[in-house]
Amino acid sequence: MDDSAGESQLYNSCYSRISKYNIIIDNIGDAEGPEADKTLCIAQAKIMRAYNYFWLINTFTVPYDPATAETDRGIILHTHFDLEAESVQGTVADAYRLICQDIDEALDDLPEQALNTYRPDKAFGYALQAKVMLYMRHYDEALEAALEALKHGNHQLWDMPAWLQQTADGIYGAGTDLSQDRIYSMVLMTGMHGYDDPENLLYQPMNAVFNATMLNKATADLYDKQNDVRYRGVFSWNMPQRPTAETGSVAFMYGTNIKLNEAGIRLSEVYLMIAECYARQGNVTETVNYLNTLREKRFLNYTPLTATDLGNDAAQALAFVRQERRRELVTSYNDFFDMRRFCAEFGETLTKTYVDSQGETHTFTLRPDSHLLTFPFPIQAMQTSNLTQNSK
Repeated sequence: MDDSAGESQLYNSCYSRISKYNIIIDNIGDAEGPEADKTLCIAQAKIMRAYNYFWLINTFTVPYDPATAETDRGIILHTHFDLEAESVQGTVADAYRLICQDIDEALDDLPEQALNTYRPDKAFGYALQAKVMLYMRHYDEALEAALEALKHGNHQLWDMPAWLQQTADGIYGAGTDLSQDRIYSMVLMTGMHGYDDPENLLYQPMNAVFNATMLNKATADLYDKQNDVRYRGVFSWNMPQRPTAETGSVAFMYGTNIKLNEAGIRLSEVYLMIAECYARQGNVTETVNYLNTLREKRFLNYTPLTATDLGNDAAQALAFVRQERRRELVTSYNDFFDMRRFCAEFGETLTKTYVDSQGETHTFTLRPDSHLLTFPFPIQAMQTSNLTQNSK
């Protein structure tokens, strides 16, 4: 997020796209062309308007709380393109109502298969509906929508072990032994994984690669570093440790051709949402079933989880799902959004201990009511509208 000159790239980009979607929705009926094309265009514009408002409401406002959403300050909502219209700041509940309405109105007319992964299809529509319901804590509705998402489109999980073997074989020859440490730097440097992978429900790239990006120790330690292909074959990078880096952190996703769809939605997230909903319902067996379906596409030498491994306990199952979300969605916006929603729901205070270059130890805390969980509106937006700052 670039806040130079009081601007925010995320804020401006989302509202710029929303303006374009509003123009399409309001005016495409007057255009020449088949009615079926117009109906499709309106549906895709509405689902993408909902997606952009979802980003805005989960960045610039407090997390959704059913008890306070009707009074918590939200964002500006526009459903028509009108330069003379007054920009009114609604509530968090107002934003979620509009998001839900747009999704409901779009779903029936979304295609089973979009032109490409940059455009939304029906599977994405139901996945977004599940995500919104999850954030609103409507877990039964979230589960229903996520299960429906699996029924649509030509999507499948990325088989990382098979991809790793194929990539290594292409470099070193057929039957390459994947236990050899020496192969992984070359795999990361030459391996390809693009936008058109069928795991992508909607592809929205960001800039997690070609930058000095570090995986902190707490996150790195969540992985099975020998068998989890996400860590060994996709994320980590064999680079010298930077002198200011946290001990145990690793450089990752640097200079690679592996595209992980940081700002979109992947099929793997649908499985994680289903697993979370089942855990919240106390159904540990189904939680484990959906976790295993995902994890067997992520591990070498995978041993399936059992309900017994999680103590046949719903709380342990939910805790494991949360860890799996961090492992699977680490390069995406979900880390920040998850931190916000779990802090708000469970009243969690996050703690970080840091040892500086002088050997002194500092402890930082992030309380669930901290304004640091909410990005401030950019100065430019505050100066040109009637917004009241949400992060204060």
